[in-house]
Amino acid sequence: MKVHSLNPGLFVLYALSFFLKATQLIAQTYTPHSLHTGPSWAPNGHVIAYSAAYHGTYDIYTVDIWTGERTRVSDHPANDLYPAWAPNGRWLAYYSDRPSEFGPFPPDSIVYNVRGLYETYARDGYRPSWSPDGQIIAAHFRGEKGNYEIYLMDRRGRDRRPITDTWATNVHPRFSPDGSKIVFVSDRDMQAEIYVMDADGGNQTRLTNSPAFDLDPVWSPDGNKIAFMSNRLDSFDIFVMNSDGSGMRVLASSPSIDMAPVWSPDGQKILFSSNRYGYFDLFVMDNDGSNLIRLTSSEFHEFYGTWSPQGSRIAFLSTEYGQPHLFVMNASGARKRQLTR
Repeated sequence: MKVHSLNPGLFVLYALSFFLKATQLIAQTYTPHSLHTGPSWAPNGHVIAYSAAYHGTYDIYTVDIWTGERTRVSDHPANDLYPAWAPNGRWLAYYSDRPSEFGPFPPDSIVYNVRGLYETYARDGYRPSWSPDGQIIAAHFRGEKGNYEIYLMDRRGRDRRPITDTWATNVHPRFSPDGSKIVFVSDRDMQAEIYVMDADGGNQTRLTNSPAFDLDPVWSPDGNKIAFMSNRLDSFDIFVMNSDGSGMRVLASSPSIDMAPVWSPDGQKILFSSNRYGYFDLFVMDNDGSNLIRLTSSEFHEFYGTWSPQGSRIAFLSTEYGQPHLFVMNASGARKRQLTR
């Protein structure tokens, strides 16, 4: 398999956006040995990209789920994180904190401690977002004013231009499935809320309005709905709304943390992480919140769940052997196996 990484100076990263004041989330820096950032499936469904610090700093790797063959994609003394496959499967975009003399600049490094589990609250929000045709990339950077803005660029990282211009934090852009819209998170109204805009930055519209944190918005495969997490009912729960912000309702609620929703490729189910039984486990439910099923059950954390492109498998991280490692299982939760060591 031949993997082409983008221009090394394309993204400059560590990873962050909002400093959550919620008591459940305690911000702190953390750099363990070989912590993997969440898995990113290649379009072919049998290769996964991830980031790990096997040699001191983070680099991008891929692993074949059948042969276990591991390939090192990037090799640099800087940190390379949050890989995202282009729709054609030929390129990987990722953030890197390698030095840059000119803005925009990398986000600051913050990792959240969620009741003992080190994970970012927005599992995929840091990944660069590819337009469906693979020609444009959206990502957030720290601008000259010190705040975060959303930028567009071509697939080589050139022609970089901001499409938000505020004094606030604007982060976690995601193209809609048809490429016409971008959903993102902003605190421009003094609170972390979900917004949507045209793909060129026009018609920026606020979709949520609450005194709580509304985070991690993800499009349904048909683009008609957006799932997200919010603590508007006290603890973090999973919500869904129409793409215009109407019809909002809670899908998964518990006194614990329900987070990181992911739509199945056919849009019929939503995968998420929850510590409602003590440790973080993976759960799946129908897209209306019914038929909740616990996929993992153990005395360690399992999180960052991601569907394969065909929806038949789920890749995730597990702390079964101490530090987080990459695992894969069937969509039913059966045949769990470790991919990285």
